[in-house]
Amino acid sequence: MSVASFQEALCDLIASPRLCLALRAAPDDVMANYQLSARERGRLIEVVWQRGMSTNCSLYRSNRVTPLYTMLNFTCRSLGDQFRPLLDQFWDAKDYQDGQFQSEVERFGSFLRERIADGVLSNPFTAELLEFELALNDLAFAPRQQLLGEIACLPPPDPDTPCRLHPLARLVRFQHDPTALLAAAARGEISSSNIPRQDTLIVLDIMNDDARVTQVPAETCHALADGTQSMEPLTPRRAPTLADAGLLVPSLHPASR
Repeated sequence: MSVASFQEALCDLIASPRLCLALRAAPDDVMANYQLSARERGRLIEVVWQRGMSTNCSLYRSNRVTPLYTMLNFTCRSLGDQFRPLLDQFWDAKDYQDGQFQSEVERFGSFLRERIADGVLSNPFTAELLEFELALNDLAFAPRQQLLGEIACLPPPDPDTPCRLHPLARLVRFQHDPTALLAAAARGEISSSNIPRQDTLIVLDIMNDDARVTQVPAETCHALADGTQSMEPLTPRRAPTLADAGLLVPSLHPASR
């Protein structure tokens, strides 16, 4: 008799209504995946046939879908009819961790990135909305006061001071007009909207509590690319739009940290 195996089977059943249905249809096939005694098998089958299991499944799924649909709302809505099947696949992975919103959102984001790379998702805007919302959530969970305190100790950069992007800012690239796309997403018209193509790089930041979006000029896009690749340093002179918005901070040499 294995208590751990019984608990594993019970958790799997609570997490998956489809597994409950499979157990009802072919209990021996499902139970073969667990090391259970005859008594434990009987207890699980009895629980599944009770109405309480259905309630537990609903509560479990409701608790897990809440952070996803709340914090990745535009992304989830863009999935349309694919949302429910994708949720089932995500939950069937059995790698549920601590139930924290941040980790659950990050894991679902990684899951969707894999599906995007595989060409599974049908909406052409999902990838851009996902990266935008993941960046927004990353900033929301960042230790804002701590980072602001660290930045406050740095001297203001001179025009040619090597800089980096502010730690409370994130770069997000769009292939479609971000203003039109985000407005359509807010209206819930993502699938039917005719969003013009427009390769755009934006900086999303929360330096002043509220999220702010700054579009990066074309010449600054090149400067950011160069700075990222350590070819030529990013400076206020090369990226005046970001510097004027307070989005650049002096780079720290590893030896001085």
